[in-house]
Amino acid sequence: MEVRLWCVCYIQYQCWSQTMSVLKEALTRSMNTIITELEQEGLIDNLMNMCYGLKDVNGPYYFANLLQTLIEDTQNAILELGRLLEQAPINFQDMDQIAIKLRGSTSCVGICALAQKWLKFREGTQIFSKERCLLSLNEIRYEFVRIHSRLDAIIQLEREFVRL
Repeated sequence: MEVRLWCVCYIQYQCWSQTMSVLKEALTRSMNTIITELEQEGLIDNLMNMCYGLKDVNGPYYFANLLQTLIEDTQNAILELGRLLEQAPINFQDMDQIAIKLRGSTSCVGICALAQKWLKFREGTQIFSKERCLLSLNEIRYEFVRIHSRLDAIIQLEREFVRL
């Protein structure tokens, strides 16, 4: 009886193991598709893959948490900059500091399109141009909308992959 029970358990484990393997492969393909599309559209560069590789050193949720933090920081920065641009007088120094931080964050993660928009915004703060800052902030919003849902999808896929 024990041998039979062991055989049943082993067979169930093998089926479960194969199913998990198939699921992980499907999740990996989905993530690769999203990343390839983002690269082809020029929204991200190879630094994204390098950041993804850091999860081996920093833990399985590192990459997902990194992207989640970047999304939240970007959303907060957009709101804060919009608020700062409505004030009189405009505090260009505070806006410049926010732009420096977000440009660095987006550059390090490999979101090159957004990093370029932050650089452009920063140029507006350095010449004290409200109009240029407003235009650049709108461009940042546009780029963020283009990439946000796909970053969310990557986060969800990554978390699901880790759970398996």
